Amino acid sequence: MSFSRESRYRNITSTGDVRRSGRPLPIGLIAAGVGVVLALCCGCLGLFIGLQVGPGIQPVADNFTTRLPSFGGPTLTPTVDRTSVVPLRKPGVMDSGLELTVAGFQRPLRVQGSVPLPPDQQFVLVTVKIRNTKKTGNPIKVTSADFKLTGGGGLTYAPNPKALTIPNLLTESNVASGKEIEAELIFQIAVNDWDLRLQFKSGDQTRTFVAEESK
Repeated sequence: MSFSRESRYRNITSTGDVRRSGRPLPIGLIAAGVGVVLALCCGCLGLFIGLQVGPGIQPVADNFTTRLPSFGGPTLTPTVDRTSVVPLRKPGVMDSGLELTVAGFQRPLRVQGSVPLPPDQQFVLVTVKIRNTKKTGNPIKVTSADFKLTGGGGLTYAPNPKALTIPNLLTESNVASGKEIEAELIFQIAVNDWDLRLQFKSGDQTRTFVAEESK
């Protein structure tokens, strides 16, 4: 088979056209396309953040954090247990609004003068701080009769034996709103008693406070 000169020329010309049509796209065109895609992504992200933040002024990071899923279950706000035993030197709040802290404990209490005391008994001194947590309202009355001391042996002791008196002894006080007083109580207890706890009654509620550090 033979071809004319014109036919050979047309075939060569046609083949060259096909090769030129397969060249890669210019780099500038590719970069422009990538830029458009990035711009669209940034716009969508900005719109999403704007909807999340809303009219508030909370920072975006904080807003995001509050919307993250919690994998550990709901977070509960701890509540104050007003029936638990209050540790030494820690405040315990009563339903009446009074806050009591056992600020100090002295055992035995050395007294001056001749005070009759059986050899198996001793005096102890308990220092308390009482604060009225209310901001308004009438003063709250507190007396020594609101307190008693209990021991591990099951005995209960009344405060302030009549044979003793000290300048800061708690007898009766009216604690005004937002004010705090500090007073002392004296108890006559068994020498070998242990695990001493102070019972404080305010209104219809009684709470237990640790009076002596564990040995």
